[in-house]
Amino acid sequence: MEPTGDTPLVLTQGDPRGIGPELLLRLAANGQLRAGDRVVGHPGWLSRWAQRLPGSWAAAGWARLRDVLEPVDAEAPGPSQVQALARGVDLVLATTGSALVTAPIDKAACNEAGFSFPGHTEYLAHRAGEVPIAMLMVGTRLRVVPVTIHMPLREVADRLHPDAIVSAGQLLARALRERFGVVRPRLAVAGLNPHAGERGLLGHEEASIITPAIERLRDACPFAEVHGPLPADAAFPAHARGDYDAVLAMYHDQGLGPFKLLHFTDGVNMTLGLPFVRTSPDHGTALDIAGQGIADPSSMEAAVRIARGGQP
Repeated sequence: MEPTGDTPLVLTQGDPRGIGPELLLRLAANGQLRAGDRVVGHPGWLSRWAQRLPGSWAAAGWARLRDVLEPVDAEAPGPSQVQALARGVDLVLATTGSALVTAPIDKAACNEAGFSFPGHTEYLAHRAGEVPIAMLMVGTRLRVVPVTIHMPLREVADRLHPDAIVSAGQLLARALRERFGVVRPRLAVAGLNPHAGERGLLGHEEASIITPAIERLRDACPFAEVHGPLPADAAFPAHARGDYDAVLAMYHDQGLGPFKLLHFTDGVNMTLGLPFVRTSPDHGTALDIAGQGIADPSSMEAAVRIARGGQP
């Protein structure tokens, strides 16, 4: 599903103690919310932030945001960030052609409250019917998909499987062609180990898992060029200078470390494989700066642009 520039958005507040409410108020104050959009959040939290944040823009944002607010139930059990996310997914599934933009949640706090998913991505896959998904990080210079996402590093090698690599690679190649207009996508597939295993000296996963997956991926996506397995420290510079259109990383920080080096303030997290478009800023709740009015809205603004069908 590819939204146009008129795509209505459902936006969720995220952790109300963090910068999510501030970012939503910024969007509203800057005129980036439209009449058909809906913001799912707790009115009390949003109102308090509008009064607390310095400057007149927050109050102006609250006045505009109220027109599109979909309030969560103040009396309902559980934290409002989980309520907002669940209600947001309800709305986007019920509204054909809409897209979801999620502000950051506090994963640990959600887990302590009984939320049984490691993060947004896994919850959205569950709500969509356990569909295969991939987490695409999008910036103006880099695009990255990690094959494994939210798991301890010590588990990555044991849980890395050719099927997962092929699935993530297919979703990435199709998104590049259908969503970002890359006619013949060039994928760089990173190895798991240093030096891509150094021909078995530093690990066998490249030969036993990643190379067979690359061969299957080439058959599954004949419209794409698939290169690898490549040393990760070589794949990312090559991608940044334009030799590849995206990198398929094997684990979370292998991909997100280089990505955030270049796109910490303007990167976007986009979930591939869902029956609707979902984007999110690529940063966390930033509890340490919440309420100071200094949160950079660039990543949230880019998430809105991509959700509406534009570019970062």
